[in-house]
Amino acid sequence: MSVKKFLFVTLFALPIFSSCSHQAIVPEAKNVRIAREEPSKNCKNLGHVEGSVATAQGKIEDAIEDMKLDAARKGANFVQMGQTSALGKNVAGVAFQCP
Repeated sequence: MSVKKFLFVTLFALPIFSSCSHQAIVPEAKNVRIAREEPSKNCKNLGHVEGSVATAQGKIEDAIEDMKLDAARKGANFVQMGQTSALGKNVAGVAFQCP
């Protein structure tokens, strides 16, 4: 195939393939709810989750977002908040899948 044909095919095929829909590889944490109270009885326990920030400028909100992402990766939509470190750099909880 000549270079001109290759470029021609590439230029027309690229927009077609790039317009295809896709599903996110990493689940979104925005659908995970955090609370201190216990979830309803019909929620399934998915196990321990953690979140942390690695920098001195990090805030507890960043650690919570990290924990929510950990929970979302497990398929959870609810986290019962457990421990927070003294400086707020680490948080832990239990992930649940609730209907």
